[in-house]
Amino acid sequence: MDPLIISATEDTPEIIFNKKDGKFEISGRSLPEDVIEFYTPIYSWLEQYVSDPNEETILKVKIDYFNSASQRAINEIFNILGRINMKGKKINIEWFYFQDDDEMREAGEEYAEITNLTFQYISYDPE
Repeated sequence: MDPLIISATEDTPEIIFNKKDGKFEISGRSLPEDVIEFYTPIYSWLEQYVSDPNEETILKVKIDYFNSASQRAINEIFNILGRINMKGKKINIEWFYFQDDDEMREAGEEYAEITNLTFQYISYDPE
């Protein structure tokens, strides 16, 4: 399965999904002009991945800011990945947030609650 790599822009996050290396990351800002256009290839790749996932998948999410349309899109990513649990494989989300950004931590907590995925919260200092 070929990796999915999308470079970050000012308004879109960097996406690195590499099954072979076990590297799954979303980082940056997410407020694309056309959310459907941006996220559809990501959904397609993940649908293919879910059909034959690694034994353990760790997704690192380090988003500094996202708009409401992106919030729904990210939720869809978690919904797709949630099917990995049903296959008896492990899925863990590492949710990174700025140390003083309570809203972003709470967003991660809300995702964990509605998706029933395992989240680890990691605070860091903005650079």
